[in-house]
Amino acid sequence: MYYLFLAGVGVLAVILALFWLKDVLQSPKLARIAYSELVARFALMGAAFSILGLLLIVGEYLSRAGN
Repeated sequence: MYYLFLAGVGVLAVILALFWLKDVLQSPKLARIAYSELVARFALMGAAFSILGLLLIVGEYLSRAGN
């Protein structure tokens, strides 16, 4: 469960780093990559993994607390 949450957070961190680098380096090539459809799909995937992992962690915690 934790690996799914951490994978999502990792993907989102890489995307944030890409946008930060784009601003720091002011590179048109990085800007095209950052605003591409592929990066948007990776952002959705990272958010979905993070939410799903968090829900699984909370569900596991609540099932342990119920016993």
